[in-house]
Amino acid sequence: MNERATNTGLADYLDAWSMWTTWTVLAVAGLALITADRFFPAVGMGPLFIPLIALAGWRLGLRASCFVTVLACLLNIFPHHVHEAGLAPEVAIARGIIRGSAYVFTVAVIHALRRAYDRERVRATHDALTGALNRAAFERELETLLGSIEDGERAVVLAMIDVDDFKRINDRHGHRAGDYLLRELTAAAAGTLDGRGRLYRIGGDEFAALMPVASIAAGQPAIEQLHEDLSAALEQSLYPTTVSMGGLIFQPHPSLDRAALMHEADGHMYAGKAAGKGQVRFVALRPASIAADPVLVDAMPLPAV
Repeated sequence: MNERATNTGLADYLDAWSMWTTWTVLAVAGLALITADRFFPAVGMGPLFIPLIALAGWRLGLRASCFVTVLACLLNIFPHHVHEAGLAPEVAIARGIIRGSAYVFTVAVIHALRRAYDRERVRATHDALTGALNRAAFERELETLLGSIEDGERAVVLAMIDVDDFKRINDRHGHRAGDYLLRELTAAAAGTLDGRGRLYRIGGDEFAALMPVASIAAGQPAIEQLHEDLSAALEQSLYPTTVSMGGLIFQPHPSLDRAALMHEADGHMYAGKAAGKGQVRFVALRPASIAADPVLVDAMPLPAV
């Protein structure tokens, strides 16, 4: 467990490097190796180019690692380097082949590892059926939001989303119909949120959305627009149905509890659903109450769109 955490921490640390930082590290380290090779040719600095090739492949991609590999070969396997070390030609050739093969092998392995790592990261944070972010990603993002204190009036919309009559459609038309509806909802949400928020599949036919907004007052039109777009998408689908939504609008603060917010938002979604399918209902947290015990403003139900 600790080894896995360490490996993930190293990967995250390297992924935080910018392209400029990575190329700078490669250039400085490469020049250091070339200089050392000039002064100490008998030592053989060839193996030390492997970490540079690995870094280029991990952080910059296949083309960059191939470029660094070619440079390493030109700088380290040139005949005049091995002649300075006093090696016989056949030994020099063999050494060059071995080093070149090791460089190419490093490129291939790092490229395969990077692709596998990226696939696993996507699987760990995304729902396989819809491509939406999953519940674990939602909880992490909400915790991060709650740990921040926004300046000014900036707020966050937390919307819980449920497909009405989902079980009936599944029972009548089969699970393929249900899967189709979930994908349609995800696609519609992606178009609406597009850089302004994220959609998460919590489980079954229940989704959540997090949308940063300029103020608590700006939250209402944002949640109304999302509900309108999702409703229109599902009403025009092969299996027409409606969408129920419930949510909260709040200013992030560490005093707010993630589980309590999710429970409260879920409750408003089901309250709207009980009042009539296709409803959207939200409440706002009082800004003045955030530092103490959060108190909800009176519920403000919105009619179905």
